[in-house]
Formats: sequence, C-alpha cells, structure tokens
Amino acid sequence: MLATAGEQSPPPKPLFVIKIDRSKTLEPSAAGDQRLDKFFADEVEQPGLSRDRFDQLLADAIVKSEPGQSLIGIKNHAITVKFADGNTADTITDNAWAICKDIPGQRKSSLRCFLFATKEVRRGLGKNIGTLSDIVPLVRSDKLIEETRTLKLNAANPDTKSLDLAWYPIAPGIVCVYASDLPNSLAMIPAAKAAELGLTAKDMKKGPLRTLRSHLPVDVSVYSANGIFMPTCGGDFESSLILDDQIMAAIKQRVKGRLVFGVSNKEVVVLTGDADKTAVEKVRQIVERGASEGSRPVSDKLYYWDDGKISLCP
Repeated sequence: MLATAGEQSPPPKPLFVIKIDRSKTLEPSAAGDQRLDKFFADEVEQPGLSRDRFDQLLADAIVKSEPGQSLIGIKNHAITVKFADGNTADTITDNAWAICKDIPGQRKSSLRCFLFATKEVRRGLGKNIGTLSDIVPLVRSDKLIEETRTLKLNAANPDTKSLDLAWYPIAPGIVCVYASDLPNSLAMIPAAKAAELGLTAKDMKKGPLRTLRSHLPVDVSVYSANGIFMPTCGGDFESSLILDDQIMAAIKQRVKGRLVFGVSNKEVVVLTGDADKTAVEKVRQIVERGASEGSRPVSDKLYYWDDGKISLCP
C-alpha cells in the first residue's frame, strides 16, 4: 500500500510516468559545494543540538558567508539579517530544522543551500517589474497565513514586510501562495511583490504554473496500489501538482468515479476514485495520519477534482 512520510517507501516501479516538457535548464544549486562547509561551526553536527542553538549557528554562517552582512536578531525562529546597503531580509528556519534535526554528523552538507537562501531571496524580491521567470504556485495550509502574520508581529525587525504573503484560497483548508524558486531556496513572495508583478488569483494557472512545469523533473512518476495513486516529483512540488490540470486529468483516467485527493503534507498527494469506497476510506486514513504526524502538514481533509475545479469532499 502507498504510504505517507515516515511509513514504507512507495513501490519500486511506478505504474506510469507523466512526461514534462521542460522549457529551460535550471541553474545548479550549492548542494554539492563542499567549500561552503567552512562557514559552519563544527558544533552544528553535534547530537542533541537545541533548536535555538541551531538557529544561532545558521545565523552565524549566513553572516560569515557574505561580507557586509550583519545579524539584527533571531526571534521565533526567524533570522533577520541586514545587508551592506541597509536593506534587511528574514530567513525562517523551520524547513532547515525539519531536515537537519535528526541527522547529526550530516548537517553541513544539508545546510549548504540554506546558506545561500537569504542572498537569493533578496535577489528574487528585488527583480524588475514584469520578470516572472522563477515564480511558482505552492499549495499550503490556510493556517500558514495566520502563522506568518504572527511571525511578522513578533519579528526582530518591526519594519519587515517579507511575511505579508501573496495568497489565494483554493478550497477550505488549503491556499495557493506564490514563491520564488531559485537554485538554493524556495521563498514565498510578499503581497506587495506579487502586486508589483501583476500576479492575481486568476494568474494561478497561467505564468506561475508554466514556470512550475519547467522546474519539475522530466518524469513525474505515479505509483499505485489497490486503487490509490501517488505522484512524486522530488519532494518540493508534490502538493502543487493538484493545480496542474494535465497531470490531474491523466490520473483521473485511471480511477473509477470522481477524482478524490488529499494533500496531507507538501510532499504527499494521494488520489483515488469515489466509486471505490474502500480506497476512499484508506486515503482518508493516510491523509489524516500524515497531516498529524508529518513535519510539513497541509490539510487533513479530502477534496474533489472536477476538470480543474477543487471542492471539499464530505
């Protein structure tokens, strides 16, 4: 049976593969650059490292990696850095900690991309009007909107605007946010930047979705067992696949009845047909468990997909 994060892996061979026509070659990331490890204190690899100490060590490395940067402060797991030109940027450490907390001895290699995230976010937010080449749509929990508002209120820099997200409702429990997908970071863009670029809710399936497709792997593998389907595309964009009508339509052809899906975590989407009541109940169990136990939950609800329209499944 298909499994959520923390359970067994999907079957070794996909049932079928959806080919993605990528329009461009992506820039390489910093993941393989061992030279970046020198910016991290060896302490970052120690077992039992606390979350607060982890934040401090990551902040120290960010400041060391680029001359002219200075640390304003760390509050509620948000690192606020000031650049030489006086501008500031925030780096939220939730994703870095989720990846690194259980891998002492291997953290430096996993943190190389995060080291460059602040620089890339700054570059992305400063793009000229009309440049949309790296903006992609992400599907996230509606709880994220209130959480980011709280972070903004408690940020070390009271003038920060980077946490006022551009977001649009999809269905009860899930929203679309826009993000800048750069080689070493995936940063949600603020509402002001989205307005500057002319991005609105109606653009969700236009330019940003085309960019998303160019950032996906060439092959989106779809695994299946007992009438349940799970697409995989590298771990960053699985939840966003529910916005891609071509991919969803390809899976709908394989199910009986209306297409039902759940997006329990950002990297887990499971689907079936509503004519298979046993499969629907199993999908519900997988989704509820994943949303309660996974590190990056989205929703514990089930949804219908009807030719691009998403609605809550009772």
